[in-house]
Amino acid sequence: MKVIRDALVVAALAMSLSAPAWPQTEQGLNMREIMLSVIAPMTNKIWAASDIQTDSQWLELEQAAMTVLAASTLIGQGGPDGAYASQAQNEDWQAFTAGMMQAARSALRAIANHDETALFNAGNDELYPPCENCHQVYLPR
Repeated sequence: MKVIRDALVVAALAMSLSAPAWPQTEQGLNMREIMLSVIAPMTNKIWAASDIQTDSQWLELEQAAMTVLAASTLIGQGGPDGAYASQAQNEDWQAFTAGMMQAARSALRAIANHDETALFNAGNDELYPPCENCHQVYLPR
């Protein structure tokens, strides 16, 4: 039995060494893709939240706020592909990103407390302004 187990371990190691690395694409996500496919749907969930009645609804909102927080980190670094790395060094870019991250944290606190009013305030008073202000400065027209 030990011989079979050892053989399986050796086979698994050999397969893992010969397996290709994590699949690479020619190009990662760009800022537009992050904004349209990650940030917009998640912020829209936060902004539209009302009459939350179930744990699954709260969980969905928690996931949305966590996603906004994680994506904000990418944005703060100039996007996942680094295309905005030089702009990301600007004080206003960093302020907009920090505002987004703080708003996401406020939303997470409100969600943890099942506090719809605090969630509304986090979304509208804290999250919307840095998003809109950043778009005014950096969104290509």
